[in-house]
Amino acid sequence: MTDTEYHRQVDARAQQLLRACYDRGGHRSLWSFHAALACDADPNEVMEIVERYHEPGPFNLIPGIHLLCRWEDRLPAAAADHIKRMFFDCLQQRGNTENHWLMFYAGNLLAAERWADEPIFWNGLPPAAMHAEASRWILGMIARTATIGHYEYDSTGYHNEHFTPYLALAEHARDQVVKRQAAKVVDLLLADMALEYFHGAYAGGHGREGNVNTWTQVGPGQGLNYLYFGDEEFEPERHCQTYATPAAAAAYRPPELLARLALDRDTPHVVRKTKPPRAIYRHVERAPDPVRKYTWMSRSFALGSTQTGMVEAGAGPIDLTSWDLTWRGARHQAKICCNHPYRSALRFSSFLPELPQRVGRSVGTRKPYLQVSDRLFGGSPYERMMQHEGTIIVLYRIPADDETPFVNCFLPKGSTWSEQNGWILSDQQDFYVGLRPIGPYRWEDIYEPGKDGNWIDGWLLRIHDLNAGLVLEAVEKAAAGSFDAFCQVRSEAAHFDLSGWPDAGRVSVNSSTGSRLEMAYDGPHRVDGRDLDYAGYPLFDAPGVDAPLGTGKVTLRHGADELALDFDIDPTTEPLPMRVIG
Repeated sequence: MTDTEYHRQVDARAQQLLRACYDRGGHRSLWSFHAALACDADPNEVMEIVERYHEPGPFNLIPGIHLLCRWEDRLPAAAADHIKRMFFDCLQQRGNTENHWLMFYAGNLLAAERWADEPIFWNGLPPAAMHAEASRWILGMIARTATIGHYEYDSTGYHNEHFTPYLALAEHARDQVVKRQAAKVVDLLLADMALEYFHGAYAGGHGREGNVNTWTQVGPGQGLNYLYFGDEEFEPERHCQTYATPAAAAAYRPPELLARLALDRDTPHVVRKTKPPRAIYRHVERAPDPVRKYTWMSRSFALGSTQTGMVEAGAGPIDLTSWDLTWRGARHQAKICCNHPYRSALRFSSFLPELPQRVGRSVGTRKPYLQVSDRLFGGSPYERMMQHEGTIIVLYRIPADDETPFVNCFLPKGSTWSEQNGWILSDQQDFYVGLRPIGPYRWEDIYEPGKDGNWIDGWLLRIHDLNAGLVLEAVEKAAAGSFDAFCQVRSEAAHFDLSGWPDAGRVSVNSSTGSRLEMAYDGPHRVDGRDLDYAGYPLFDAPGVDAPLGTGKVTLRHGADELALDFDIDPTTEPLPMRVIG
């Protein structure tokens, strides 16, 4: 497909999204009023929106100024004045996460350029001073993303809040350096999504996903997926995402090469990524290691895992999804994942700047699901894992005094499960899956209703053991033959050795294809006798992708086409330090 034909398709999907958003009444916010203007509605409708109180923080600053920049010839002067007041008459809030800081600084840079002749900005300084501060942070964040990755990596909930501010800067910034760098990072973030895109889902581990990690398609990123990749039937309820509306109304159209990278799943392959170490405020003796991701993209499923780099008590990010198996199916019917529902008093104060004595209660009160013992998401400092293609080993060593001395594993109810020689096996038609819990377990029903459909509905395997773990293998039907043959190999013939667990801290297993995985809990991970070199992971690695770590240079190829992104970064320069939640 040519770029011209691809862009025509994106144009059609953009108009479809904007029209559906407007017709459904989803245009009544600073983020989504783009839909009304794109559909030639009365611009004065925006007055009801801008006259409301808007907290002068990241989630209103960037959508307000972005709306004004995109539609300045259509918005009433009174509406522009209301948006302006957020940058002159308010005490702004920067927030405490990476996406908060990016939205805050992107909004302020665009405002400082637009009203550069005003004597004093909201912070008591001239707009030029705000522009200097904002450009320093923005360019620093871009450099970090292009060399060692960004903190809130591959987030089903927050990828848009990175993509959209950069898109606003790429299209509307007057600072040419910021504009050029932002345009490159927009392509980079879309490529990041494309590499783990799976039929409308974002596969692999996620830096921030939260309590929807048993859903197949989830989050504002669904709007971007449909807009740019478009291999699904249009569903307004899923695809009309508020935080994706500015992208649908933007002029930006990506290279068609990125869509091909997302949609070419004919040959199973590995995707590897590096992301920066988590920022931790307190409670640990040493800084975490960089995050390393490994995802096996097969034709019928995707299995992804994460080396989180966090091994000390206190380090347990609240929204993390460290691993899961994803395939095509309805909500709760096409995911397997597991989690130690870590609940230490240190957990929130490791990452949040509030007083340690108060933060657990204050966060837990606002978001009680972060504390429940049935939780299937969130990081645990006691979790370790390794993966090779469609096989994964996950091990835990939970202290005896831990508040939740067990592991939760989610299985879909819509599948038929059979137990054979300790293995739990299922035929998913196009592929087979086998799960081997390590430790005594029981089947429980887990169900939680919600306003947008059930938050969760499935089987909960509770592995009640301080040394809990599991081995999982997924294999294509075409490679394994019959389901009976898979069950016989997986539950009887293939090597599986627990003799070194837990005393020596070792587990080994053969995959159905004959590869041997050997895992030491706090030691080497080996495949067929060779140590896995996590430190050697590049920024991105997949077929057609060349992105050495620390260089700021990314080359993407598919067929005869190539996209080269060079961020022109001095590799000897230390990344801008950031103490944010990621």
